[in-house]
Amino acid sequence: MFRTARYLVAASTLIVSLSACTSAAATTAPIPNLATSSPIAAASPTTAPSPTPAASDSPTIGALDTGALGGPVAAGGNFCALLGPGDFAAVGVSGAHTPTKNSDGPADAYCVYSGVSGATGGIEFDIFTGDPVSSYQQIVANGSLVADTSGDLPGVDAFGTVVNGAGGMAAIGVQKGAMTFDIDVPTGPTARTQLIALAKLVLDRGSGLAR
Repeated sequence: MFRTARYLVAASTLIVSLSACTSAAATTAPIPNLATSSPIAAASPTTAPSPTPAASDSPTIGALDTGALGGPVAAGGNFCALLGPGDFAAVGVSGAHTPTKNSDGPADAYCVYSGVSGATGGIEFDIFTGDPVSSYQQIVANGSLVADTSGDLPGVDAFGTVVNGAGGMAAIGVQKGAMTFDIDVPTGPTARTQLIALAKLVLDRGSGLAR
């Protein structure tokens, strides 16, 4: 929010009437010099503080760190730590940074590693715990995912993929037990293979979240 600069201008005129029994006329005291004697000097427009820039609504992406890997995360932890920038780099997805995290509560996380969102060609990982059926249906609907029956993710309850979605997006949505997640990367000839590899990492590292 912009802060409004306030200018305080002080001006005072002191008129002191000195009367004496022997004086026939009143004497007026001199007006004080505000620049030197007033505790509140008039602010100069050239030295006024600049307005504070308004906060940006765009997410702030961290520094590029292709070596940072994700790891196991328990309930109540930082879900974005399941996947690190190095995990994306390892499967051939370039440009991932330390993610910015948005969350509606302790049971979910929206993690953006590049760009504004996965739907606009960026890199994104979203995860939800609890209400898995509804969460998975919403992921499928939002990403126009198609049910995948390849068997490439054994043991999951459901998963779907899209490799040439709107905005240049390739995506995967997975449900296993109480855990539901989706991963979005830019589309490309190896996008599906990349997504499967990343999904396996999340399933392994987040196995405790599925219970």
